[in-house]
Amino acid sequence: MRLTQHVELVGSGAAGFDLTDPLDCHVYLVRGSRGAALVDAGAGVSAGLLARRMLAAAGPAGERHLLLTHGHADHAGGAAGLARSVEGLAVRAGAPASDWIASGDEEKLSVDRGKAAGVYPEGYAFPACPAVRPIADGERVDLGGGVALQAVATPGHADGHTCYLLDAPEGRALFSGDCVFTGGRISLQNLHDSRVPDYAASLERLAGLEVDMLLPGHHEISLARAGRHLRAARDVLRRGLLPGSTT
Repeated sequence: MRLTQHVELVGSGAAGFDLTDPLDCHVYLVRGSRGAALVDAGAGVSAGLLARRMLAAAGPAGERHLLLTHGHADHAGGAAGLARSVEGLAVRAGAPASDWIASGDEEKLSVDRGKAAGVYPEGYAFPACPAVRPIADGERVDLGGGVALQAVATPGHADGHTCYLLDAPEGRALFSGDCVFTGGRISLQNLHDSRVPDYAASLERLAGLEVDMLLPGHHEISLARAGRHLRAARDVLRRGLLPGSTT
């Protein structure tokens, strides 16, 4: 699904547009003149399809990047399969989630809680992805042709949660993972690394960004005037409340 000149939605599950496996988050493909990047990896079943889309976009000699917003299985469970299928793939995630993804630590990644809640089937296993490396707040991935992604550390939904700010000729977009959704909604869950003070600080930080498009990990997408969604979350915080949760 082409969203802009440089961005496609190539994966999406039951909490989105049913393009791929029901467990998948939104998976975005970003193209530049010298390479391509996937933002998030889905839960794993769709890894082969996503790998083919990545290879076609990057070309035989292009850079290949996988940027994970966080370690929950619907976003990062496909990382190992993609790393096996895409030669030279640079897999990145915010610390400490990068360590948990590398080792496949299902307790730290809350896969056990997801199974208990019926989100993932009992037979689901999170495959370790030793190729993943940490990405630092502010680090840039330049894909060429005026297309670049910058990491924005946004803990709160989960430790190591990272949004990615895209600058492209057609405008600026925020890949927000599960940090913030349209209407200023959030995803606050009863998990070991879901932290309200960190979440509030992350939402305040994002509200200061000027963005045209909001491309979250699930649900609706905003392709114009997207800053209003970030400011909506901030305005609720400033009243001493938390924004409404999608979960």
